[in-house]
Amino acid sequence: MSLVSLGDMAQSFMLRRHMGQVKADLALHTQEMTTGLITDIARRTDGDLGPLNAISASLARLETLASVTSEMQLWSGAMQSALEAIDNRAIELGPQLLSAASARQSATFAAVSGEGEAAFLAAVGYLNTSLDGRALFGGVATDHSPLPDSASLLNQVAEVAQGATSVADLRDRLDTWFGPGGGFETAAWRGGAALEPVTIAQGETARLTPTALSDGIRDTLKGLALAALAGRDLPGPGIDDKAAMLAAAGDTLIGSSGARAALAADLGITEQRIADAQTRNAAEMTALKFAESQIRAADPFEAASRVQEAETQLQLIYTLTARLSGLSLADYLG
Repeated sequence: MSLVSLGDMAQSFMLRRHMGQVKADLALHTQEMTTGLITDIARRTDGDLGPLNAISASLARLETLASVTSEMQLWSGAMQSALEAIDNRAIELGPQLLSAASARQSATFAAVSGEGEAAFLAAVGYLNTSLDGRALFGGVATDHSPLPDSASLLNQVAEVAQGATSVADLRDRLDTWFGPGGGFETAAWRGGAALEPVTIAQGETARLTPTALSDGIRDTLKGLALAALAGRDLPGPGIDDKAAMLAAAGDTLIGSSGARAALAADLGITEQRIADAQTRNAAEMTALKFAESQIRAADPFEAASRVQEAETQLQLIYTLTARLSGLSLADYLG
């Protein structure tokens, strides 16, 4: 029986350890060649990870901004759609009310008053719109609708009108109720303070300002309410009172068109600023990702050369080991 000398055992151990190191190098370089990414960032950057960390922090910031601006874009789009629906109905109904007031026919009065009431109920529904369970027109109070349901709100307006002795008296009551500090603001309104500005890009903020308390909205609701109340014989059932009510409603709706347009225009400007910010943020993110990839990128030719070198070393170690132990390659690697 032959004995293995201490020198042979030590040499065999060294070869096995070297074999393990070469296998690890081969796996590492194969990964770099396959993925195109360096595995040892510290070696690539000489231990200076500051630039890479700065890029990662900037990318995280931009990803947050992308989420914020995407949500704001959805909100502003939904708000714009609601405002457009309210405005379209008011623009259509205003001249109809004036025409009906001039016609002075009971059937026409009833028809346009009914349309006015339907438009009021629809407008309140739009103002109570929510997106992903959050109210759009309630300011910071997003967990509930900013106004009562449509029918309840119209009943509140009707209660304010009760006892009015003339159309002028009724209009004064509604002017007060829908005006600043009036019942619409103190009793009907259930929203909160206006939304705070939100950062949409580096050094830039945007704010979604429309609420159910916005001037154009108040005046539009007041005009629609006047038309609806004419159908309830307020302040009286006479043709003169109804005609005056419908004329007042038409004038109010037409007169508030400028405020509605300004509200939509301001929101449109905000939408454009959000879109511009998204474009800039996306361009910055692309540039940063390219810079990051340049730092992390592995040289494919260098990686391939190292893979070939490691494979050659592995073959050489096997040959030496096989001569020492008489093992086959399959036995050794197993």
